[in-house]
Amino acid sequence: MFQKIQLTIWILLGGVSLLFAQGELRNFGGFNAESTLQSNDSLETDQYEHNEHIPSFIRSWELKNYGALMEETEVDTALNFFHLYNPIYQNSISNTFTGNLGGAYQSNNFFKRKGDSDFYFYRAFDVYSKFPSDIRYFNTTTPYTLLDYSQSENKNIQNETRFNVFHSQNINRDFNFAFLYDQSKATGQYEYQENKYHTIGFYSSYESNNWVSHFNLLFNRIRNMENGGLTDDNPGLNEYSETDIYIVNLDEANTSINNNTIFWNTEYRLGKTIEVEDSLGNIVDEFIPRTGFFYEVEYSGNKKIYTDTDEASNRQFYRNTYIDSTATNDTIGYNRLTNVFQLRFYEAPDRKFTFTTRAFIGHDLIRIKMPVDTVLQKFKHSNTFVGGGISRDEGVFWKWGAQGKLYLTGYRSGQTELGAFIYKPIRIGNDTTSLKISGELNTIVPDYFEQRFSSNHYAWNNRFDNINEMIVNSEIHSQKYKLTLGANYALIGNYIYNDAEALPRQGGSELLVLSAYLNKTIESKHWLLRGQVIWQKANQEQYLHLPDFSTYFSMNYKTIISKVLYTQIGADIRYNTEFYADAYDPATGRFYWQNQDKIGNFPFVDAHINLKLKRTRLFFQWLNAASGFLDGGFWAAPNYPLYRRTFRLGVAWTFYD
Repeated sequence: MFQKIQLTIWILLGGVSLLFAQGELRNFGGFNAESTLQSNDSLETDQYEHNEHIPSFIRSWELKNYGALMEETEVDTALNFFHLYNPIYQNSISNTFTGNLGGAYQSNNFFKRKGDSDFYFYRAFDVYSKFPSDIRYFNTTTPYTLLDYSQSENKNIQNETRFNVFHSQNINRDFNFAFLYDQSKATGQYEYQENKYHTIGFYSSYESNNWVSHFNLLFNRIRNMENGGLTDDNPGLNEYSETDIYIVNLDEANTSINNNTIFWNTEYRLGKTIEVEDSLGNIVDEFIPRTGFFYEVEYSGNKKIYTDTDEASNRQFYRNTYIDSTATNDTIGYNRLTNVFQLRFYEAPDRKFTFTTRAFIGHDLIRIKMPVDTVLQKFKHSNTFVGGGISRDEGVFWKWGAQGKLYLTGYRSGQTELGAFIYKPIRIGNDTTSLKISGELNTIVPDYFEQRFSSNHYAWNNRFDNINEMIVNSEIHSQKYKLTLGANYALIGNYIYNDAEALPRQGGSELLVLSAYLNKTIESKHWLLRGQVIWQKANQEQYLHLPDFSTYFSMNYKTIISKVLYTQIGADIRYNTEFYADAYDPATGRFYWQNQDKIGNFPFVDAHINLKLKRTRLFFQWLNAASGFLDGGFWAAPNYPLYRRTFRLGVAWTFYD
């Protein structure tokens, strides 16, 4: 009942937002001259009215800080690295995962393990879904459409198919709507390994002088078979000619995860209008905001179901059984409703010594359900939080910011989150070098599911202390030399990890993690080389195992065929040193500490050909090409092998009208 009432309320709120925006749509079907869209001389209204060609101009951004920051992003239509379609490798160069697209994953880069979902049992899969923090909003002068499709070499056996659609279009200069559909199905090379996920999203943005509004409605679905990995009595990975001969641990287990999210952020601005001179020398009006009043609401409904109907596996594979020894049917629900009110005082570009300040107050209402004994029980709690920030966002000399958040009441009472950053451009000769330093000082209340959980095969009731974190990140980037150097530092007290029995445990000693990385790109007329190296070290290996080194190297030869077909031929190599990677537990969808099996020390080689003809891009890719020539060490996680050498092809069409 709670879900239905909240769903109805947020749909009505979204509808009111859209109706209000439509009420503001003057010159419907054209472009309003009074707009905050960046000026472009080719976008004059009379050109549109006379049906003359309108060049495509696209602006995109993401929302940060409860809507107080609209961070500009780039639309990627380049040929470079178009073949990197797997989301886990777009997020991190080295990962531990179950070996098939759509499977559970964990980044081997410790500093990239913070996911987008606050649902504890979603975090190993969240990269395959879209959440409000992932949404890129658009403002376009012409409709923008992207169709993206990829296919394995065999449509009937060991099939992998992806199909993605994105469309964005402006109703007028201020109001944009977008539609997103992402779909993937990967059967996998080994038995009972099929993974499926898809996302449907509707979102819109409206931006005028006084009103700014962002709305999205997202539906995420994940349907995975869980085979529990290969059994220990299998031979080496190159021994059998066919992968389906290998014996797996589970053959009737399945994971299902649903997420429905409704998000709305709106702002009313107060300010003044001044006269400025545009690039053509004309005097035009420009609105300068002074104060913004924000309201944000988000409802996130999550459900995870794990089933295993095989009586033998329920008795043999799992360590413990608490409810039913013949079958497993665990349902876990997590629903959150968050409201935030925020006041912002804008940085004034027409004034000296100015900066942005903001303050906010918010409330979380959370409903949880999970099996206790044989009954699905419900729990609820809430949080009230306050916070604020101060920043210099428009500075040319430097940019800086600091913010804090404090939970006053509820389950997370006493949790504090403090963060700050400094960004400094440095001009060295004709090179623009930038230095960025950021830090966090947090006291975190453990997740509810880390404290308490009950299911057919797992149960715990903990009283963990708050986690204390001090994190420092630094990075220097040379634009001319396309070189980035960085270092990370984390000191964590009361660190929580999953022990060798896949149960949450709290460490008694402080965990220190250090990392350093180097990214370098070399590009000439015919060559494109990119290299990335990460070094990591943790002082408490009884809590955390990390590879000492992880590397990624891509070598590409570029040419143009017949003056129109842009071509890249190359190969990517991923490698990390041998280490005790975390094992995967299918019943909870979590990774846990182990010290029995090492993986790594194997070069994963992917050969590719990328082509671009006008607005069409294609790739042909041979994944794990070295698997047939080197020994069978291509493990993606303990007991979970990566696919053998396999072929993929993909195509993407981009339309601007």
